[in-house]
Amino acid sequence: MTQHLSVKISDELDTRIRAAAGDNRSQWVVEAIEDRLERDMWARSKEVDRLLGLDDAWLAEERKAVDEVQRAAR
Repeated sequence: MTQHLSVKISDELDTRIRAAAGDNRSQWVVEAIEDRLERDMWARSKEVDRLLGLDDAWLAEERKAVDEVQRAAR
């Protein structure tokens, strides 16, 4: 699905976008938005992990438990 977005931006921002994006400003803006959304999701994911206590030590314990179960199943 394609959506169109019309936004007014300052001349300064337009100049900066043109300098960064070259001829394909729309694609550059879309990619910048996607990058921002991915960073925001990653940050939220890390915060949820922290709140749940899912850290490197927890992950190591989980891997160890999986390894033990797999060895026992052989």
